[in-house]
Amino acid sequence: MANTVLITGANRGIGFAVAQQLGEKGWTILLGARDQGRGQAAVAQLQAAGIIAEWIKIDLNDPETIHTAAMTVAQAHPELKVLVNNAGIAADMQAAPLATAINDLQAALQVNVVGTFAMIKAFTPILQRNSGRIVNLTIPVNATRFFHPFSYVISKTALNKMIKLFAQSFKAQRLPVEICGMMPGGVSTDLNGHRQSPFIRPVAEGASAVIKVVVDPRHHQGQIVTNYGLLPGLKRLLFQH
Repeated sequence: MANTVLITGANRGIGFAVAQQLGEKGWTILLGARDQGRGQAAVAQLQAAGIIAEWIKIDLNDPETIHTAAMTVAQAHPELKVLVNNAGIAADMQAAPLATAINDLQAALQVNVVGTFAMIKAFTPILQRNSGRIVNLTIPVNATRFFHPFSYVISKTALNKMIKLFAQSFKAQRLPVEICGMMPGGVSTDLNGHRQSPFIRPVAEGASAVIKVVVDPRHHQGQIVTNYGLLPGLKRLLFQH
């Protein structure tokens, strides 16, 4: 039986590229997207390439869609092996802390933290039956003069800590589920206006780094993985204090 993966925010960007590359490896793709038209269009593109894929409505701002998606997957795809929490928002990446609107920070926390938390809670019962894995896309959270988008960094800092706390709990409860974070590095996507620079990778390369974690036979429980082809120059810039 082919492995099955659910990827949130997979109708475009890194999420779609991950779906495409895993599909080419024979995985069944559950493509999570909040917009039906865009989700089904992305599924049609995958299917045209011979990939088994279907759309699952998931809106991280709407817990009911997450609950419904989990029930649907539990019935139709109880073999689910991997959840990739890719969906997220950057909010205003240019605003300084004092210039950041409260609703901008709230929006980032709602999607990147609360919505992802709801996904982990909803799908862990399915994944534990299959000794599954949860991979959460994240970013470096050290503030540097090169990279300091306030709402985005605050939300991902909380996400990184949440990953470690879930991992600690899974270990204590002896749940056969692995959870980790994955930093694909700077990737040119809608999130950053398709920014181009020597330190920004094409989408396909970013997706390839994510997939290495998805299929890695080694364990990464509670880890924030950064060592999958991150450009050395970018690593120095992003991880220096």
